[in-house]
Amino acid sequence: MEKLLFDSDPIIHTTGAFLRPMKVPDSEGKEIWLWFVSEFNEDTFKDGKVYNPKEFGKTKAELLVDTTAELFET
Repeated sequence: MEKLLFDSDPIIHTTGAFLRPMKVPDSEGKEIWLWFVSEFNEDTFKDGKVYNPKEFGKTKAELLVDTTAELFET
């Protein structure tokens, strides 16, 4: 993980999300740049149903927690 490089410029927008550039090693160890989702601003979907995962987590399981119900609590 020491080879990851997150960059904050530019930030671009796609439908429902903001993207930022990140440099990572590929499966052969070569460094490549890719876009990663840094923030969701609209609903996301899984199997055709609204599914809003957490944006950050310490584990993969934590990222997969559906927060949709939390969005509608008052």
